[in-house]
Amino acid sequence: MENIPVLYLLLVLTGCLLALMAIWSRRTVRVRVVAVIALIVLVGLNYSALIKLLGLPQPMQFSRFEDFENESTVLAASIDEGLGIYLWLRHAEVREPRYYKMEWDQDAAIALKKAMDQSMRNNSTVMMSPDYERSLETNKEPLFYTLPQDRLPLKPPQELFEYRNPRNPI
Repeated sequence: MENIPVLYLLLVLTGCLLALMAIWSRRTVRVRVVAVIALIVLVGLNYSALIKLLGLPQPMQFSRFEDFENESTVLAASIDEGLGIYLWLRHAEVREPRYYKMEWDQDAAIALKKAMDQSMRNNSTVMMSPDYERSLETNKEPLFYTLPQDRLPLKPPQELFEYRNPRNPI
């Protein structure tokens, strides 16, 4: 999301350049006024689209999800049956979480639901594999999985808890 203001500035500068070309051309005053009004409308529409864009999920197939090679932590997920799977992911390389929308996939929804249930039972984290692509293969690694449960603390040494009767020397 850091590059959106830069893209917005480039679009505004391109619109200004086109408006300047229209103003300095040898056209009638009416065409020049229309060019300036078109620039104002273009800037307003792009700003409103930018504001609306910031809250919407990025489609998984069009996003730059492929740029991340490590597993991503699933912070939250929402499954809308038949419509899509909404994921809030934290990538290992990026500090801020990202909001994605996957197209509907029955197998992915079942895997996500199982992983979320298992993580609630084990008090662990749900992870997502970065090299996911829809396929007919059944032997590939799972899309969603939970981390193994944390190891319990080690037991203290046995001699600390050994009872010895002070009256019996043995």
